Amino acid sequence: MHHYTSRAAAAIAAAVLLACTSTPAQGATIATTSTGSQQAVGSGKWGAVVTPDSAATYAPSPVPLKLTFRNYGHPSSPSFTPQFFTVGNTGNLPITAASYVTSTVAQASVRFIVESCSIGWDEPSGTCPGGTVEQVLATKFGPDSETTPGPAPATPGTGLRLRARVETNGNVTPNNYDPALTISTNVDRTQVRTATNNGS
Repeated sequence: MHHYTSRAAAAIAAAVLLACTSTPAQGATIATTSTGSQQAVGSGKWGAVVTPDSAATYAPSPVPLKLTFRNYGHPSSPSFTPQFFTVGNTGNLPITAASYVTSTVAQASVRFIVESCSIGWDEPSGTCPGGTVEQVLATKFGPDSETTPGPAPATPGTGLRLRARVETNGNVTPNNYDPALTISTNVDRTQVRTATNNGS
């Protein structure tokens, strides 16, 4: 039979209570997040959303962005106005990249190019004056569905402004045919700067 002083008994009771109430800091991780949700790692969350807004409070959205382009030229000399959209960081963790999920409605002579500008776009003119334009993704000519890795806004609450434009390699007929690009993003835990993998 063991005998304990009251001080020793109190110490043992405190140790047992601490063991029962402690939890690991990275107790749960989830593999991916889409346009419509955020995922957690420890006390942090990550995610990205595609939005037409140039400045907004970026929040998860279940709806991919659809951009429709009107041909303002002729079948033999098509002319499409570029469109701009934002990829916004919806979490509270920095992210290093995103996966762009695209689908297109397009004729065989049409594809879409998405690009970034190193100093920010002049949207009224559709140009990147004095900056460097980098291609984020290019779809195939005609109907297409792709998932492409690309850049993302690193800092929570910030956005990356991108330009989408149409490229053609032949006639676009009929003239009133409007090609469309639908785009959303996924961010997995390998694209989170502070992400850890505990084997789950």
